Amino acid sequence: MITANRRLWLALLLTVLGLAGLLTAQLGPNRQHIENDLTHRSAQALTAAGQADAKVSFAGRDALIVAETRARADRAAPVVAGIRGVRAVRVTVVAPAVPTPATFLLAAAAGGATLTGTVPTTETKTTLRDAAAATFGTVDDRVAVDDRVTADAALTALPTLLRALPIKINDLGVRLESGTLTLSGSAAAETTRTALLDTAGRAGVPVVDRVTVADLQPQLSAVPPLEFRTGSAELTEASRESLTDVAALLTANPSAKVRIDGHTDDRGSEATNLAVSHARADAVRSGLLELGVAGDRLTAAGYGEARPKAPNDTAEHRAENRRVEMTVVLG
Repeated sequence: MITANRRLWLALLLTVLGLAGLLTAQLGPNRQHIENDLTHRSAQALTAAGQADAKVSFAGRDALIVAETRARADRAAPVVAGIRGVRAVRVTVVAPAVPTPATFLLAAAAGGATLTGTVPTTETKTTLRDAAAATFGTVDDRVAVDDRVTADAALTALPTLLRALPIKINDLGVRLESGTLTLSGSAAAETTRTALLDTAGRAGVPVVDRVTVADLQPQLSAVPPLEFRTGSAELTEASRESLTDVAALLTANPSAKVRIDGHTDDRGSEATNLAVSHARADAVRSGLLELGVAGDRLTAAGYGEARPKAPNDTAEHRAENRRVEMTVVLG
């Protein structure tokens, strides 16, 4: 049987345990209430003091201030310490994470493009790859994914730009770095370069232009020579087709100006040949005007038989000398 003393000790123990449980039940919510109240009043005081960028939390009545610099923490500490009910204040400095910008490089070559760089998500990587493939076909995708990388406006605009790129640019490069797009390569014509820059400009981000335009003179020289029937300013049938090619080149390079030089073979008098050469140069100029080339871009001159391209010793050579040559004029 349980003695009276044992019953007394058991009753006391049960009473103590009951009081402890009751105290715990009351103090838990009360502590949370105290912490919430101190946090709220501290945040208000920090905002009023112009220190809203400092963050404060409480463990009981002890405050912890987190700021980005020691100076900010030191300014915030006395503000929080002055709040009624605060027992102690600790500070810690946590420097803000430095954002890592996305990078991207598209390098296009014959038959496809290579992609490199680092982007924040797999979805971004896939979108860029699909956009490049829509323009260039085969794509070697070497882009890495790193969730520490931050996206920016330029990265967001890249897929649309890649889908709209003109592909007639040798060694085309599209580089994204520090929020700026840099374009490089060699465009076959001014209009191609302009189309590329216009497309990039619509992305709404800074664009650095390092695109060059291929030299027009070799392209003009590659056109079959403009030749004429003997003693006249009438182009041969083949040369009329060549004139159309010349007009297309000049239309694609609207800033270029050209000098048109007329020549003849040595049949006939020098005076007659000089007049014919002028007529031939004028005929080419008129033909280009009809094909849409502006007149202020064209000058014409005749040299008669004075500048033969070949000896006037065969019919074939004389045909070569009955010609008009075009020279790109700088400035």
